[in-house]
Amino acid sequence: MQGLLSPTYQGLSTPKTAAQGVIHDFGDGGGGGYATNDMEPPKASSWPARRIVYVFGQCVVGLCMVLSILTAMSFSFPWYTTDFAPRVSAWWGVNAKVKGSGHNEMVPVTYVWFGLVLPTLAGSLVVLVLRPSAFSLPVGATAWLHRKPTILRCVISYGELLFLLIVVAGNVLVFHHQYIKRHKTTSSTNTTISNVGTALGFTGLFNLVFLALPATRHCFWMEWLNIPYARGVKYHNWLAVVTTLALALHSAFFLTFYIRTQSSIMALLPCYNCDVGTKGMTNWEYFFGILAMLCFLIIGATSIPYVRRHHFGAFKAAHFLFIPASLFVTLHWVNILYFIYAAIVLYLVNRMYSMATVTAPVAVTEANALPANVVKLTVQCATTYTAGDTVWLHAPALSKTQWHPFSIASSPVTSPHSITLYVRSIGPWTSRLYAYTQACEAGETTPVLYMDGGYTQASPIPMSHAAVVFVAGGIGITPFMGQITTILATQVQQTVWLVWHVRSLAMLQQFQPWLLSLESVASGRLHLELRVTQDAIGTFECAPGVDPLGEERKRETFDLAKPAADARPYAHLSTTKRMLLLVLAFGCSGGLLALVKYGHKIQTPRANLWPIQRIVEWCVVVGGSYLAYLITYIGKTAPMSSTTNDAGSTAELMPFAASFESHFHIQQGRIVWSELATQLRESVLTTQTIGVFVSGPKSLGQAVDATFQGRTQFCIRHETFEL
Repeated sequence: MQGLLSPTYQGLSTPKTAAQGVIHDFGDGGGGGYATNDMEPPKASSWPARRIVYVFGQCVVGLCMVLSILTAMSFSFPWYTTDFAPRVSAWWGVNAKVKGSGHNEMVPVTYVWFGLVLPTLAGSLVVLVLRPSAFSLPVGATAWLHRKPTILRCVISYGELLFLLIVVAGNVLVFHHQYIKRHKTTSSTNTTISNVGTALGFTGLFNLVFLALPATRHCFWMEWLNIPYARGVKYHNWLAVVTTLALALHSAFFLTFYIRTQSSIMALLPCYNCDVGTKGMTNWEYFFGILAMLCFLIIGATSIPYVRRHHFGAFKAAHFLFIPASLFVTLHWVNILYFIYAAIVLYLVNRMYSMATVTAPVAVTEANALPANVVKLTVQCATTYTAGDTVWLHAPALSKTQWHPFSIASSPVTSPHSITLYVRSIGPWTSRLYAYTQACEAGETTPVLYMDGGYTQASPIPMSHAAVVFVAGGIGITPFMGQITTILATQVQQTVWLVWHVRSLAMLQQFQPWLLSLESVASGRLHLELRVTQDAIGTFECAPGVDPLGEERKRETFDLAKPAADARPYAHLSTTKRMLLLVLAFGCSGGLLALVKYGHKIQTPRANLWPIQRIVEWCVVVGGSYLAYLITYIGKTAPMSSTTNDAGSTAELMPFAASFESHFHIQQGRIVWSELATQLRESVLTTQTIGVFVSGPKSLGQAVDATFQGRTQFCIRHETFEL
């Protein structure tokens, strides 16, 4: 306990106020293509014009998203066959009366390019251009999307209902139109089974088009909709279930069809003694479809929450099967490649963003293993960030493959040149990180860490709220620490309430300097409700040398050698570099694909070369994207000529635990939510709104929903506590 109260931990708080002009990145940045935080905010006179541009940009992004969704659906509608295809075929010189005339193979490519690829590219560019000024949906719209109807017991929000409605409606419409275009009243049972299987295949394709986008770290649609990356993963999981189910049923129906019609599944297996270009083509296409289905099933099986949490290595390795799966579905039906083309390129571009960010270890200025099994990490930062952002950490000494997300606890207002993270020992990786930090402290060195970030920004706190309530459980306080600091330092009209439940007093005491620093700038606008839910002597308060997480990690040894590359300040790519890389990736891959596709250059001389044709098309999509990376090769961030240290806290710590408890009025037991709701309503006018932000265990979120959902004065938003 004395260690918590010693001067060693006085640097825990967020530093004192600095220039506020560094909160947002209003320019393209410098530093050899990396965004920096030496930006000036726009003049007040420019805001009306900028507002018009933002509204127009929002409309453009929204229309692009709607057009992309409709394009994926409309391919199954009669309109495509009766109106679009005949007109576009004429552009490519196709004469319906002359077999093999023109370039009919370019019709679906044209459809997808103008209806899906260009809108995706345009939407991405618009968001990148307007991103520095917190470009997203209006506050009122996002507040409504996050509300949870009480009629559904507050288990799902309106935004999630809207997402499910779009997915269900799209699947139903695609299935319906694909089925009725083939069904006849005279169709036999076997034909009906085949028709249902085909319709299910197109349903799976519709879902596959958007499957990867919510889980893409730099997804512009998620940013526009103000959906953080962690919540986007939730939508990805839902969409993955629907996709896998549709494709599994597609396979099952065709398997049933061939068993009923041929009493055999040989038609689904490769044919080695027949012409691959004619009779054997269908066999091979079916076989490649089976291989793709196996890949999807393995990915799905390893994505079960238990497997993902306890065998993360297997989960991550299995997800790389999407690479051969995308190739197999292309060999199964070539048009699939064109529909998933935009998703493939966006994913690869995002990987390039990350590759450029993690070329060298990040410069760690502070790494402390705190007594409550929490690691505090402070790294140099040469780029802009927002309070509550998510970054991903990789420690080669712990794992060669694992990356884990954590919330930024510092604020750019007070720490423009550094980022602070708090990591609590919960699972195997974080427990080993604690032991690794202890070993580094003993060896008088710093941990070797790589950091990846610059993703969808944290949810902005609307200035329209008269009061903002932050409800946290345990280490769930970290995404709120920087946001609270920013509000108290910049938004003098808002009152801040912090309701924080922890298991033991030790958890609160190690954040004592931060709490004191908040008081110093709050000017009476800060209301603290700090609650300890277990005994004062909790699980974190152990005798010296006793590790509550077990002795096993203490016996582990770590490689403390310095890496070959010099540590550098964290920096992500500038807006200009991102836009250039994105445009070149779509341009290079699209141009090469059109060059190979036009006239079926490989398979036209010999029909049995169709697998090679499709493999080459898939390769140029992937290779063309990486060609853009080579053209815009991005080097490493330059080391800072002189390290700029953000000022540390000068707050005086409470000398004894009893003084700390009495000063902050720390109470035992959980808060009475109904009493808190009454206090909040009485603190503001009836016409004013109150923002409630929650980060913690599921039970904590349920308690908040039960109290505040359904009351129009409260706007509730949940941070995703677990991925």
